[in-house]
Order: sequence, then C-alpha cells, then structure tokens
Amino acid sequence: MEQEVKQKSEGEQVAIDRRKARRVVLKTDAVVLPLLTIAMTLGFLDKNALSFAAVWGLKDDTHLVGQEYSWLGSIFYFGYLFAEFPNLWLMTRVPLGKYIGGCLTAWGVALCLISTCHNFRGIATIRFFLGVFEASLLPCMMLFNSMWYRRDEQPLRTAFWCNTFAGVFGGILSYAIGKIDGSLSTWKYIFIIYGAVTVLMGIVTLLLLPDSPANAWFLNSEEKELAVLRLADNQTGVNQSKKMNVAHIKEALLDPKWLISSLGVFAYAITNASITNFNPLIIAGYGFSQSRTALMATPQAAIAMVAQASFSAVTLFVPNLRCFFWVLSSCIALAGAIMVHVLDATVQRNASLAGVYFMGFYNPPFIMAVSLQTSNNSGTTKKSFVSASIAIFYALGNIVGPQFFREAQAPRYQLGIGALLCSFAVMAACGIAYALVCIFENKKRDEKFGKPKNVIETGLAVEHEDLTDIQNANFRYTL
Repeated sequence: MEQEVKQKSEGEQVAIDRRKARRVVLKTDAVVLPLLTIAMTLGFLDKNALSFAAVWGLKDDTHLVGQEYSWLGSIFYFGYLFAEFPNLWLMTRVPLGKYIGGCLTAWGVALCLISTCHNFRGIATIRFFLGVFEASLLPCMMLFNSMWYRRDEQPLRTAFWCNTFAGVFGGILSYAIGKIDGSLSTWKYIFIIYGAVTVLMGIVTLLLLPDSPANAWFLNSEEKELAVLRLADNQTGVNQSKKMNVAHIKEALLDPKWLISSLGVFAYAITNASITNFNPLIIAGYGFSQSRTALMATPQAAIAMVAQASFSAVTLFVPNLRCFFWVLSSCIALAGAIMVHVLDATVQRNASLAGVYFMGFYNPPFIMAVSLQTSNNSGTTKKSFVSASIAIFYALGNIVGPQFFREAQAPRYQLGIGALLCSFAVMAACGIAYALVCIFENKKRDEKFGKPKNVIETGLAVEHEDLTDIQNANFRYTL
C-alpha cells in the first residue's frame, strides 16, 4: 500500500511538473515571443518601406536613374554582410537582449534620417548603415529560438517572428500614410513614422527582453530551472560559452546540411530581395493607381502569412514534415512565377496577377530552413557560426537579387522573373537534399550507437555541456 501511494504521489508530481512547464511556455510566449515578433516585423516593414516609397515618388524626388534604385536594394545588404563577422564574435560575448534592443534603436534613427536625403548618395549611405544595424537580428533570433523552445515548438514560433505581417500591413499603412495632407512628400512620412516606431520599440526591447532563461525577470527561480530542464530533449544545449571554439566552426563547414541549407537560403534571399523591392512596382505595371497598388500588394503577403502559419502549426503535431513543406511551398511559388513569366499581362491580367500572389509561398521554405538550423545544430560556437553564416548567405542573395531587375525591362522585368524561376527550383532541390541527408545520418547513427535514449529518464542531458550534434551520440536530426 505504501508503495502504491508513493507511485501515485510520483505520478501527481509529474503532472504538476507538466503544468509548471506549460506555464513557463505561456510566460515565454507572452513576453519573449511578442518582442521577437515585433522586432522582426519592424525589420521587414522597414525594408518594405523602400518599395512603397518608390511608388509614392521617391525615385523622382531623389533623381534616381538607371539601376540606382536596384542598387539601393543591394547596398543595404553590403552593410548587412559587413557586420556579420563582428556579429559572430559579439553574439558569444554580449547580452543578446540588450544587443538586439540597441541595434533596433540605432536603425530606427537611421530610418528617420532617410527623409532628409535628396540624392542617391545620401540614401545609399544610410541604407548601408541600416544593413549594419539590422545584421544582428536574424542570427540572434535563431539563438533565441534554441534557447527558449523545444525542437517541436520551434517551427511555429519561427513562423511568428519570421513573418510577413509587414507585407500585409505595409500596403495598408502606405495607403493610409498616402492620405496625409502635409507639407512633406508622402515617401518622407513613411520613413519618419516607421523610424519613430522602431526607436520606441528599441527602447522597450532594451528594457524587457531577457538575455537568457537564467535572467528572465518574468520567471521565478524554480521556473528558470524548469525552462532549462524542459529543453533537455533538444540535445542542443543552453550553455552560453564565452570562448569561441574553432573546432565547432570546422565541423559546421564540413557538414553537408550546412552547405545545403546555405544554398537554399541564398536562393530564397534572391526571391526575397526581388519581391520586397519590386513587388509593388510589378503590380503597378498592371495599370493600377498609386493607392490601389499599395492595397493590391497586400494579398501576396497575406497568402505567405497563412501558408507559413498553417504549415508550422501542422509540424507542431506531426513530426518530420518541415522538409516536405519546404519543397511543397517552393513548387507552388515556382508555379506562380511561371504564370507571371508566360502569361500576357494585358490580355490575362487577372491570371497573371494570381501568379504574383502564388509567389507568396516563397516564405515558408525559409521558415522551415531556419527552424531546422536551430533544431539540428548544437554547441555554442557552432550554433553561433551557423546562425551568422546563414545570415551571410541571406545577405549575399539579397545583394544579387535586385540586380536581375533591369530598369529597361520595367514593369515586366523578364530577367528578374526568370531569376525567380531558377531560385524557386533551387529551393525545392535543397529541401529534398536536406531531408535525404538527415535520413541517411539518422540511420547511420542508429546502426552505430543504437536507438536514441530518453535523456531525462537516463540522465544523459547535455544542456550544460558544450557538445556539438555530431559529438553527441544521442542526437538525431529532425527533417
């Protein structure tokens, strides 16, 4: 009888722990997730501001000619690329929450300053520094993902912070700002308003975003321990070593998954730059007014938002579907690009416009790829390197993408749409390759080490060890 009571008591304790764990997740979702989501949304919104500003007269007022507008899209990512190597060093040494908040504030100030520019050189200079300040965002978000959430929870959270809210609301906000009857040009109001909001959120982030579960102001001491313990199954660790481990970097460079995901992100970034900087201009080419163009750009982002949220929600309940959705979304976006490329926009305008909207499926593959990187890499330096290098390939693709859109081909941009076709195909191929590598690696590990053990039951948790995924015999890759 005493043994039964003891077993019952233990069972009750497990139930209590699960309730406490759910409370930790809810608290994290209530504080950390909104701050990350707002920060990334502002980043996307600030980048989208350039394309809507172009619709509202920026090109004429600043006397842009030839490929200068395309170069404004690329120059941002030269700054982004320039800052990634310092980021790799800084992310292992500075409080991440304060770092994000500081960068957010700085780029908000820079955004406001664009409204004072009168020529290409002025805007180009500020766009470069905008890239420098925003470069920290993506790699830090990936680290926060692995620091706060279990692997099965990461895709849905990634879909929230790596969102297309900016695309949905950017057009609506641009339309509303266009109604301001002031002394300044409409495009200047766009940068002033967006910049001021970004500065405000930067200050809020500095004050409220914790650097790790260990110093989370919204968790008590027991919940802080539980926040770490519940991530034990991740096998990615939460140890934040302050020393850079060169062996981790070498391991990442020799990992085929790193090469595949980097190529996939590079291809995605080409589509991202193209759609971010030229989508409103493509839609304007269908003959819509400035105000109508701002609104007509919204459905594509809405499609992307619904697709990535739906796919990510499914992966929360059904494991190992991320690569499948990666490939499926790429193929749907590819079909949309084919429609835009082959259909006559004057005769079949609605069908061609539908192709533009189908290209909204370009974003879910990135969500899946990023969440897989946070799930499938372990070791502080390796995670930091993978996060920074993914951001580097993201920057390179965004530099290259706008150059395919030649001003002489506006508004149909045949070469640019052709580049999108190739990029979507590469994205789909990378998703297939990544899945095959993960299946092969898991099978090889099972044959060598046996089936993975429950780390909590066996005491094999490595959350305070700085092991990489390859060094940890109990690690298995998700796909």
